[in-house]
Amino acid sequence: MNREQWIQKLKKLGLSGYEAQVYLALLGETRAPASRVVRKSGVPQSKVYGALSSLIERGFAEQVLGDVKLYRGIPPQQAFENYRRQVEQQLAESQASMAELDKTAPDTPGDDPGSLGIRLVRNQQISSVLNDALENAQSEFLVAVKAPLVVPPDTESDLRMVKRGVKLCYLIETALIRDPVQGPALVRNAEETGAVRFIDHLPLRFIVIDRNSVMIELAETDGTTMGLVVPNRGLADNMRLLFNSLWAKARTLEELPEQFREPVAG
Repeated sequence: MNREQWIQKLKKLGLSGYEAQVYLALLGETRAPASRVVRKSGVPQSKVYGALSSLIERGFAEQVLGDVKLYRGIPPQQAFENYRRQVEQQLAESQASMAELDKTAPDTPGDDPGSLGIRLVRNQQISSVLNDALENAQSEFLVAVKAPLVVPPDTESDLRMVKRGVKLCYLIETALIRDPVQGPALVRNAEETGAVRFIDHLPLRFIVIDRNSVMIELAETDGTTMGLVVPNRGLADNMRLLFNSLWAKARTLEELPEQFREPVAG
């Protein structure tokens, strides 16, 4: 493993890049002056003393007694034990603090939408929230999709959901089938999941999850996309009624005109 790979591994323990470089330079040293650490680590002299102080505080290094300041690195296994003990102590202190906070926290949510679980997610966050919803849905997942397509269908995730007993329904605007990029994926998804219908027009893009949570698209004037996530059973029931009324008017892939069922050139 090269030096850069070791630096990345040390950073996962919470060391900064400079601290990781200085620690590697100290390994094998028993009485290293700061000037040697600078030379071996490549860390600027103005940053070395701060890194050394932090490493000493965290148990990765120690100062050697003498007329001048000399340093040595703590062997990795011992340094890890020092790190582990510090983390355990910090977790214990945090647990005690959170237990104390729990005693004083209000029992009911306030008027802040965030306290009710209402969230506004943007652009790349939408994909993450959708993936979480796909993995955690328990009984029903209703998706109304219109152009332009924000997140392409994930057939593997859909099939996993269906396999664990979730009712999955995709309601898709017919025009999307003719999209040369997304069209083929939509058709494959329709054929493999078997829970897709197509409709000429959708009033909005939305998702209803387990009859108790809804995500509704909000479009900004600059073209960016946002999603309003609302965990509310009453709203979910109303959006579910809207979805089912549209579903009843929609057509299966086989019921579409021939031009929509022909392969789309990519």
